[in-house]
Amino acid sequence: MSLSFPNVGIQNMSMRLRRVVAVAESPFTLDTQVYTHQGARWEAEVSLPPLSHAEARSVEAFIVGLIGREGTFTFGNPLHTSTLSDNTVSSAAIRAESFTLGSGTAAVAAGTYFELNDYLYLVTQDKAAGATTLNFQPPLRVAVTSSQAVKYNLPKSLWRMTSNDIGWSINEASIYGFTFACVEAL
Repeated sequence: MSLSFPNVGIQNMSMRLRRVVAVAESPFTLDTQVYTHQGARWEAEVSLPPLSHAEARSVEAFIVGLIGREGTFTFGNPLHTSTLSDNTVSSAAIRAESFTLGSGTAAVAAGTYFELNDYLYLVTQDKAAGATTLNFQPPLRVAVTSSQAVKYNLPKSLWRMTSNDIGWSINEASIYGFTFACVEAL
């Protein structure tokens, strides 16, 4: 069972998409060969705003309740808001990098985040209004076998902590500070 991230806001967040790509370079000709493997996941470092003792209690309970790297949680960037209406994708294979949306869809700008099957994706090419193909990264985590909702507003993914040792700071004014690193739970 995954936990929901406490509603306390975010002060800072660093996010990246990590890929598994190897490059071999000839020491004689400097020619290169690129090997793109299937691995790709979101990674993040998150700092919460200063919290009072009363506000921090839910975060402490959340962090301890994860039991280190065992537990998972749903989380997304609170700034990824959108007025786009959700649509559906009828089917797509695992590791697909595009799929067909239902007809009559609105334009979707490159750089728009969306959620599908509890995973976070980023649109990589503008999609015109009425067009139905949506290109995105990372590749699909799971196959879509029936009409599934594509959620644009406040999309989330499934995450886990990167360490079993998670702590926080408390100062003399009883202000709590939380910073942690997490990775997408695949």
